[in-house]
Amino acid sequence: MTFEEIKAAVLKLSDEDQKRLIMEVMPAIMPKACTDDICVRKIRELVDEESVKSYRDQHMDGI
Repeated sequence: MTFEEIKAAVLKLSDEDQKRLIMEVMPAIMPKACTDDICVRKIRELVDEESVKSYRDQHMDGI
């Protein structure tokens, strides 16, 4: 499969399967795929304070 075919297939997945992809597959490929500062910065942008605010509110900031 080409990258574009994989991307299209992933975008067609259900929300639950997309979440599983992030939780199970991404950690497995991160050490190999994300080896430079640009990649690390992009990942940090995805997990900014605003994106995790509702989770922290629901779980009382880990208390």
